Amino acid sequence: MKNMKLILDAFMLSIIVLGCNVGNNGYEGIPITAELVAEDSHYAVFTNIEAYDDHIIGNLPPIKQVSLWAYDKQRQNAEMMLLTHFNTDGSRYNTDESFTMPADTIPTIQRVTIMSYPDESLKLLVEGCRDYRNVESFIVELGKKEAIYLPSNQGFVGFTEEENLLIMQSYAYYPCGGRYNKLLVYSNIGELICSVDVKLEKYSHYPTIEELCQDE
Repeated sequence: MKNMKLILDAFMLSIIVLGCNVGNNGYEGIPITAELVAEDSHYAVFTNIEAYDDHIIGNLPPIKQVSLWAYDKQRQNAEMMLLTHFNTDGSRYNTDESFTMPADTIPTIQRVTIMSYPDESLKLLVEGCRDYRNVESFIVELGKKEAIYLPSNQGFVGFTEEENLLIMQSYAYYPCGGRYNKLLVYSNIGELICSVDVKLEKYSHYPTIEELCQDE
């Protein structure tokens, strides 16, 4: 009986060990609880929930701390790209210019888009919303510990057809009240290529900030 118990214990231990190393999609080295969030012919990308923020806003769900994983299908190896940090200072995002920051200070990740072609180094656009209002977007690259913040607050729209540039969306306010959209186009290194204010014609008579200041 003792030998049988030892055999059963060893069997259960082997199941646990294998379960930790092989994810739901059969990729060795990916946590079993990880979720597949993006994939192409070369890479599979996963996020895994590691913890929840203790600070809860009203009845809203807590912010998730997640790890970001990449699996190279050709080399058959897994790598954790970053671990988010939901207590990072959000005031830094009040800017109109992109900037470089440590990848492990990204607050949270809820959506992942592969930017690179399959034969290139893996580059991702990762996005998250920690205040349940504004989307924060970052460019990250496999093997690099830095991220590029993109100044937009409503997230990714799509790629341009020819240049594969990022089309992002933001909102801004009319001086006299109400919001309008802005479309911003970024390169894959975070350079702003162009932007367009999507203002409705019926609001075209609204004065600009400069005009309001002149009236004072």
